Amino acid sequence: MIYDTSYSDKETTRQIDKAVGSPFSWRERLRMGGIGSKRMTIHAVSEEYKKYMNADHYQSTANIELRPKGIILHFRHKLQAYSWVMPFQSLTIKYENYLLLESDGKFIQFNEPGNEKFIKRMIDAQC
Repeated sequence: MIYDTSYSDKETTRQIDKAVGSPFSWRERLRMGGIGSKRMTIHAVSEEYKKYMNADHYQSTANIELRPKGIILHFRHKLQAYSWVMPFQSLTIKYENYLLLESDGKFIQFNEPGNEKFIKRMIDAQC
């Protein structure tokens, strides 16, 4: 599910935490070697979510945050910030020459993500 996270909202934060768990503590982040990916360029996205992505003439980027029970994909569209919440139970990760994330029948694809260490950490966390 995609949430508008442009402004702090307690209800939205509660729903996100319920779906993918509370953020890792500072110590856990250090022990894990980081919980966030570098910015990656979006190549393709499900038809239903194209309205949240930037226009074709503007390159869309996103980064991924690891949570105890899933991931959050953070991206911007115009002046709005959005978070796509993907629990591990409904998440499929395909990583070859590209990174493909599928959740609840919707997908996002990144070409040449370049975050090998983070992607391995994310796949290991899913297991």
